[in-house]
Amino acid sequence: TTGFVPRALRKGGDVAEDEMDEKVFKRRIMALLNIITPDNYDAVSDDLIEWGNKSVKETDGRILRKLVQLLVEKTADERTWMKMYANLFLKLISKISNDVQDHSERSKSGGYLSGGSLVRKYLLQKCQEDFERGWKVDMPEAKQSEEFYDALAIKRRGLGLVELIGELYLLDVLTAHIIMSSLRRMLTNIETPEKEVLESMMKLLSTVGKKLDTLEHKTEVNLYFERIKSMTTNENLSSRIRLLLMNTIELRKRRWEVRHAEEAPKSIAQLHQDMEREKLAKQARSSSGRRNESNEHRGRRDIDARNIRREAAQSAGDLSNFGNLSRSKPSIG
Repeated sequence: TTGFVPRALRKGGDVAEDEMDEKVFKRRIMALLNIITPDNYDAVSDDLIEWGNKSVKETDGRILRKLVQLLVEKTADERTWMKMYANLFLKLISKISNDVQDHSERSKSGGYLSGGSLVRKYLLQKCQEDFERGWKVDMPEAKQSEEFYDALAIKRRGLGLVELIGELYLLDVLTAHIIMSSLRRMLTNIETPEKEVLESMMKLLSTVGKKLDTLEHKTEVNLYFERIKSMTTNENLSSRIRLLLMNTIELRKRRWEVRHAEEAPKSIAQLHQDMEREKLAKQARSSSGRRNESNEHRGRRDIDARNIRREAAQSAGDLSNFGNLSRSKPSIG
């Protein structure tokens, strides 16, 4: 169970809601998606799977389909939590009940698609629909305008979807064939390509490159980069896009090692661990500083002692005035 319970999820009240009503289950699923974080991931993801399993009461998978659709849209819009959401899809595929079926979707054996296979089918359909729709947008010059922020949101969601597709491939939810088909399509037009298509292509490559660029797919990846290289001198493209293309070529040369990798958001527990490690490191540095200071003081003290002994020895060895003692006479006033 989670600590905070959204109003949409609280039980009781004067009116009993029908959980099979689309407005109801959509609102409740969104309420869960709006509170999920790395800290409450286990509990909230279990609640989401429970909602998906309510589709056992239907033959068209409405609730499960809507859950997948909402989760894709949420992930694309919140790229900060990308890896968490990608793992949530994997959990959904592995945990959804095989009793959940869609009688409009058939498996290769002729039976109804069910369980994880059905989740995968809905996921692929949603990603393909949104991917084919694209996210072409003209960014307004007025950067403080409402139109600018709307355009920025469209671009963020478009690139977020592409990144999700890449992350799902890294988790073996999507196949290499799907990724390569997408890349081929995005690299078809190299004379007058749309900048949005190229940015999507580069985002996908930067996400999957390390896994895809192996001996098995090397020949095809080489063909991609021949086309990318040819576009770096294409004057139909802006200097910004050509620079991004060159950066992608350079990324491959570095074996897909990103220079400044983005850190995934950390849970509160992880942040506390980091703070504790920093505290211990600070204490260790402070202790080391005190020891160094003490050693330095002891060193100076030893040097002073040696100097005193040396001066005393030199004075004791000087016999030139031995016996030549003069006593001062007291003055009488």
